[in-house]
Amino acid sequence: MENENFQPEESLRLINGIINSAKNKLADDGFHFIFWGWLIIVCAMTHYISLKLNFEMGYMVWTILPPLGAIVSSIYGYKQGKKSNVKTYMDTYLGFLWGGFIIATIITLAFGFAHGIKATYFFLMVLYGVATFITGGMLNFNPLIIGSLFSFALAGISVFLGDADQFLCISAALLFSYVIPGHLLQSKFKQQTKNV
Repeated sequence: MENENFQPEESLRLINGIINSAKNKLADDGFHFIFWGWLIIVCAMTHYISLKLNFEMGYMVWTILPPLGAIVSSIYGYKQGKKSNVKTYMDTYLGFLWGGFIIATIITLAFGFAHGIKATYFFLMVLYGVATFITGGMLNFNPLIIGSLFSFALAGISVFLGDADQFLCISAALLFSYVIPGHLLQSKFKQQTKNV
């Protein structure tokens, strides 16, 4: 298509189509927001309750559930990838964003505990906020942006709380930045598919 025949309205339609395609794919993959949000909330709350009950082995939940979650998530992602025929620039950008998020999270978990649980969880909540803030902006989806602001705020609040209370903060951060926006995104996707 030549540039002189490409009208501004067509450009806007094309851009909106790309964004909607990415939203639909992410909503379908909204599974990841919901799945990982609830999985980490379960881990954090299990560890928190075990600390309150003086059960010393509560931390073991972190060595069991996230690796199992990674397997489930990888299988789901592989199956979803096989269904998709087209890859847009938005898909590529989101892929790099979340790939960088995963790498930063692994580094934070691997080396953060040398500085204590407060520092580790502070940085994790900041990372959750950054990833959901950028994703929400790219997709023009306000619940992700608002959820990210909760994550940033909870990271700041966590500095003033004790070690055990970090689990409550991270649970709240994930609820607002992953779980609620994930369900809203999935609901929006289902509504759009009904109208088509």
